Amino acid sequence: MNWRLGTSVAVAAVALAWGVSATAQTPGATYVGNDTCATCHEEVVDQVAGTAHGSPAFGRLSAHGCESCHGPGSAHADDPDNEALRPSLAGKKAADKDAMCQSCHDGGKQFFWHGSMHQTRGVSCADCHSVHAPKSEVALLSSRNAMESCLSCHKNVRAELWKNSHHPIREGKIACADCHNPHGTQTAKLIAAESVNEMCYSCHAEKRGPFLWEHAPVRENCLNCHTPHGSNHIKLQKTSVPYICQQCHSNTRHPGTLYDNTRLPGPDAPQTGSNRIFNRACLDCHATIHGSNHPSSPYLGY
Repeated sequence: MNWRLGTSVAVAAVALAWGVSATAQTPGATYVGNDTCATCHEEVVDQVAGTAHGSPAFGRLSAHGCESCHGPGSAHADDPDNEALRPSLAGKKAADKDAMCQSCHDGGKQFFWHGSMHQTRGVSCADCHSVHAPKSEVALLSSRNAMESCLSCHKNVRAELWKNSHHPIREGKIACADCHNPHGTQTAKLIAAESVNEMCYSCHAEKRGPFLWEHAPVRENCLNCHTPHGSNHIKLQKTSVPYICQQCHSNTRHPGTLYDNTRLPGPDAPQTGSNRIFNRACLDCHATIHGSNHPSSPYLGY
């Protein structure tokens, strides 16, 4: 049978490191080569051929193929029914499986894996990624697969995505990894930017400023007013206007309660039973809520 994987699944350093470990578990085991593995595992061989691990580039870096990750397979080949001799990664601790992957994948987006939230909670690489599956099926490589992989644990976020206002994640227009780096970051909540605001500005650049008149909570953190995954209020607001504004702003210069009897503007205007009538929301006057460059607009009007 023609071996379609080339000669490798990982680099020679991985083969050496994992081979020592596997040999320690199965004394006397030696490398048997790819063709021996393919005798029984042809389906897996065909799958791996369509992945980066089956590319010629990986083949040039290691001479052990499947055994680069699974360890020497002679003992298993001689006695395939003996579970104790099966060179499988299944059942191993998350740290052991992660060490195998990070023998190659230890830079770039994986740089902050050690100490990250996922690593410290026992999530392993194989919980999200399938080493054997073709690219189209590997989790985190497409928006849909990424979402399902993340939401399998983050069920509270799944519920938020079904609220009226939400980022178009479930529609497949953006992926969780567009905002988060699941492998670890130096920022809270695995945000793939220096701060929450910098992450938001990567799409909402018009909110960045600098502005002549700035809104302090906007400059501090977008999440003071917005919830990122979903809300039943417009524009991902935590609550509706005027209540969201009144969390910071007192009643100065404005009627204080919902049921104050007030008059409409003008000396002969009729008295109304409420000050919350049509076109009297905060944003009707303070329209540039994220900041204003108008020289006469210190209160964020037009």
